[in-house]
Amino acid sequence: MSRARAAIAARTTVEELMTAAMTAFGKSAGAESAIFDDFFDAASFCRPLCEELGGEVGSDAWYAWQQGEWAILGDLGLLLQRRYGALEALSKSVGDVVVGAIDMGFEYAHFALYVDGEMRRRLTLEDEALELEGLPVAAERGRHLEDFSEEEAERLWTSYGLPTFEYDPEEGTFHCRQVSGG
Repeated sequence: MSRARAAIAARTTVEELMTAAMTAFGKSAGAESAIFDDFFDAASFCRPLCEELGGEVGSDAWYAWQQGEWAILGDLGLLLQRRYGALEALSKSVGDVVVGAIDMGFEYAHFALYVDGEMRRRLTLEDEALELEGLPVAAERGRHLEDFSEEEAERLWTSYGLPTFEYDPEEGTFHCRQVSGG
């Protein structure tokens, strides 16, 4: 896998997901936004606006794109997946929300599924400790939970027809927006 990744996905449009996520996460639109055809350009736009990567305090930037029926929203600071209440609120607004995050450098893996405003499944491997909640999703059948890893988090994420974290997204129009608050 290439680099750290975190994303949330819902069967909706980019515009609806971005708007619903800003409400659910208590964010407001910042001064900067842009649209790019290349993921590298989207990441380059977001990086200096992200507090976690040296940007201004309280600032973040999200990128989103459409992949078939899924709108996918990502952040470079790997913060979206940690806001459980916001993800439940987002699921109330847009329906099923699939969450994936990996960071090979820190042996961090996360997968979650929210349905109708409730967490149905959450697996997190962090600091060599595995936390699991909810009932297994279909793609977990026949798998051993003690083997949960970055690769397994990605396998569960891609089982929903979502793109791999193995490489940068190659297709799409990437909608980028600075956000603050929350």
